[in-house]
Amino acid sequence: MSLLSSRRLSWASGAAAWAALTAFTAAAQAADVPFASTSGVAAWQVAVARPGVDGQLSSFPSSGFAPAVAISGRQTDGIGWIANNASGTNGWGIGDWTFFVFRQTLDLSGHDPATAVLRFQWAADDSGQGFADRGTWTPKYRLNGGPLVDGVWPGGDTYGFGPETVISSGFVAGLNTLEFYVEGNGVTDGFALKALSFTAAPVPEPAAMALMLGGLAVVGGAARRRG
Repeated sequence: MSLLSSRRLSWASGAAAWAALTAFTAAAQAADVPFASTSGVAAWQVAVARPGVDGQLSSFPSSGFAPAVAISGRQTDGIGWIANNASGTNGWGIGDWTFFVFRQTLDLSGHDPATAVLRFQWAADDSGQGFADRGTWTPKYRLNGGPLVDGVWPGGDTYGFGPETVISSGFVAGLNTLEFYVEGNGVTDGFALKALSFTAAPVPEPAAMALMLGGLAVVGGAARRRG
């Protein structure tokens, strides 16, 4: 093989490899996945139970989910609150414990669940604040039926958004379910969530994989010929 032909082959091999790696890298980069704040009330469901025992997981419902309802006129940092009705009130007075499970389904179809990272802030009305009429239950969340995780609010005030919460494990391929367990005292109860980001790397398309493998094969062949 002439020196000129060898150089042309090397250039073509390098170009093919660069195109393959560029396509593969683009496919592997994290991309936004749909996830709604509570202002996007259509994405949320809620199940409600009462009466029940203050602070007990057994008091929360496991069925009976229905579309959530925006609480009339209530916002925090521009984010609307939701409940099972427009007031959030389900009792006759403070101390009529009401147990809510708020749920959103997250779709990771076409994405690698091992790379998924969800970030949000949330607020709950009105349990876990250490006052007698506010109950003893600390609002909690869980992903795909996994362990319950306590929400965190400096000073225990659950009415305002707490610090950023990050979930980066426990996701599965396809549909995922994120649930929030909130105990209210029966009057103006509810839940608010501010979605910050939800990203995951797309699963590479077969064409991108084929291009990468083809480019690597060309590079390997050229290396063997030079050897």
